[in-house]
Amino acid sequence: MNILITGATGFIGRNLLRSFESNSIYKDYEIILLTSKEIVGYKCVIHNDYTFSKEDFNKIGINKIDIVIHLGAFTPKDSLNANRVKESIANIVNTEYLLENLPAIPKKIIYTSTIDVYGTVTGLITEEVLTLPNSLYGQSKLFTERMLEIWAKENNVILQILRIGHIYGEGEEAYKKILPITINMVLQNKSPIIYTNGKEKRSFLYINDCCNMLIRSIDLDEYVGPINVASNRSISMLELVNLVIKVSGKIIKPTVKNENIDTKDFIFNNDKMVKYLGEEHTSLKEGIIKEYEYFQNK
Repeated sequence: MNILITGATGFIGRNLLRSFESNSIYKDYEIILLTSKEIVGYKCVIHNDYTFSKEDFNKIGINKIDIVIHLGAFTPKDSLNANRVKESIANIVNTEYLLENLPAIPKKIIYTSTIDVYGTVTGLITEEVLTLPNSLYGQSKLFTERMLEIWAKENNVILQILRIGHIYGEGEEAYKKILPITINMVLQNKSPIIYTNGKEKRSFLYINDCCNMLIRSIDLDEYVGPINVASNRSISMLELVNLVIKVSGKIIKPTVKNENIDTKDFIFNNDKMVKYLGEEHTSLKEGIIKEYEYFQNK
């Protein structure tokens, strides 16, 4: 059996390859990459900004794909880029192009969507919450979900949509997120800045747990609807920053900029994930220790 992975050079993609390499259950699977550049040790099709063709698969001896894990997409590095028009449209167009230029119709597609499809939510987030994206990025991912559901049904392909939550860990330094920013500030002995009152709560899932969920979704033999891949353990931003400082062992105090600002929580009920993909195993403290050491050694 072979697996095509798109987006293997990204944060999740790089870690997913390592998870496959360390998982003996999948040692007999052939991993093929649709990627922007060659990755040593793998059969690769260079997508050339999604101008590849079926012949490019044939050139490396691939005439069929059993499973597609579609990670490749524009993902905003920060909130300021969430409404970039061309890149958001490309999420839709490139997925359609991928479907049309696979060497043959696969048995299964695993599509990584985003929790940004929910927009602003009050209360616990489940898969039943109304999807009302408040960014072009979120809208593009939701549109692609619907497109894939229709395509999979028409072509008798098993689909699984995974809505990826707040993922953290080694390799996320390209993103302007609170953990990499805070860790870098602490490493420089500077006070981390919280631009809100710090009370808003978020749920963080460690990258290895996220990759394990992706791999386990291979074994689902029917579409069970979208699954939120997210932690159900929430923490406030102030508590999170203080945890990083505690892990560092340094005596630093965070700076809270806007104590009077209203904030909103983003908390999950992940019962569906646990039912179909299993539980997370890495505590937030354990994950932050690993990420802190990663940045420390860079």
